[in-house]
Amino acid sequence: MVIFEDLGIPLTHQKIIPGNTATALSKYCYQYWQFRLDFDDGDQTFTVGDWIVGASSGAVAKIVSINDLSEGTWTNETGYFVLDSWNGTAFTDDEEIKNGAQATAANVNGLIKSWTSDYPYKGQLAKTALVVIYANTALVGFNGGKPDQTALVGTPMVANSSIILRSYPAIAAFKTIDYTASSASIAQIDFFF
Repeated sequence: MVIFEDLGIPLTHQKIIPGNTATALSKYCYQYWQFRLDFDDGDQTFTVGDWIVGASSGAVAKIVSINDLSEGTWTNETGYFVLDSWNGTAFTDDEEIKNGAQATAANVNGLIKSWTSDYPYKGQLAKTALVVIYANTALVGFNGGKPDQTALVGTPMVANSSIILRSYPAIAAFKTIDYTASSASIAQIDFFF
């Protein structure tokens, strides 16, 4: 028999490729916030749900809505995105942004700003987080301490394993790092509200 558990509503997501640096979860993912990012020179179509990536900064976020399109044709388009699931890395002014893995699709016009309108779940903390490790083994810390490759301090999570973090303190304390130097572990985290 399969038992399904209601974890809440999955609103945000974060991908971590920790490498040799212990990496915590983004506060912009485990606390629900939306952001505005203006763009210009939009030449590729974007749709709600797409992931945008800063070509030079590595900033990542998910599109919640697309607004104030100047032309409506995606030829030198200007406007702004409302975003969530931001990894916390700053987009830079005039940086090229990609639509997921596609070629450059638009340019950032200014800096990311908090979205001030009201929206559901604004400012709420995630109730649970589902952490899935794949590619290679990762070392994780659950108590706020930094996992350490050299001393092998932390809990090993093998590829294709998962864990549910069931409270805000557990989510905020979580950190991950590659089990051994440059072993390329990847963590995918869904946050539930």
